[in-house]
Amino acid sequence: MDQAPTSWVDALAEEIRTSYPGVRLELGLDPGPYLVLFWIILPTSERGNGIGTRVMERITTEADLRGVPVALSPSGNFGGDPDRLHAFYRRLGFITNPSRGEIGSSRESMIRATRPRRGKPGREPDPVRDAG
Repeated sequence: MDQAPTSWVDALAEEIRTSYPGVRLELGLDPGPYLVLFWIILPTSERGNGIGTRVMERITTEADLRGVPVALSPSGNFGGDPDRLHAFYRRLGFITNPSRGEIGSSRESMIRATRPRRGKPGREPDPVRDAG
């Protein structure tokens, strides 16, 4: 029996897994709150095809709609190149976490502040629908 998602974070992770069957990831909320991408794995054959960018854009869009920054720590633990991963996340607006280790800050090494977006959580903003 399938269990219903316990939060918007679980629902987002399940949506991504359904939309991109080869992608494996773990998302969670840390105090702050921060939406944390604990890990993500793309099949080797799918790397460099834009799937990672689309997945990250979906994650950051939902976080922005909810007013929650995103945090992560790129590493080579799952087959990626750490230098390439850092560059990839920087292109998506992530910066080195200047407050890492401080009380109330994320433990992760990179963060992306929220960006104002219009619309409601769970859907892409539409300038016509969301006007006014």
